[in-house]
Amino acid sequence: MTLPVRFTLRNETLPSLEPDTNYTIVETMPEFPGGELAMRKFITKNLVYPPVLKKTNEVVDVYITFEIERDGIIRNAKVVRGFHPLADEEALRVVNSMPPWTPGKQRGKPVRVQFTLPIRFRPK
Repeated sequence: MTLPVRFTLRNETLPSLEPDTNYTIVETMPEFPGGELAMRKFITKNLVYPPVLKKTNEVVDVYITFEIERDGIIRNAKVVRGFHPLADEEALRVVNSMPPWTPGKQRGKPVRVQFTLPIRFRPK
């Protein structure tokens, strides 16, 4: 016995992408040029452990949140969880000095993505 089945696709449109929306998760996440390993190398090369903190000899993380715009440029970097004003300032400096990223995409179109990154300070 054969039973014919007919499928009809509705012509539904997806909601439009809002240009001013900050996405946190998208189909294609933003990426530092060269990937995560290249980003870690960039941070290690450019991060300066504040001399005043060398006395503590602690390994600390400073969490920075920022937006990666549709053109890959970093904007609005802020400290989410800091450690010391000098470490916070240095973490912001390094994040703001990053080259443009490959932007995140939603439905094939570049979108602004909110990103949070831990910056680890290790005494050398």
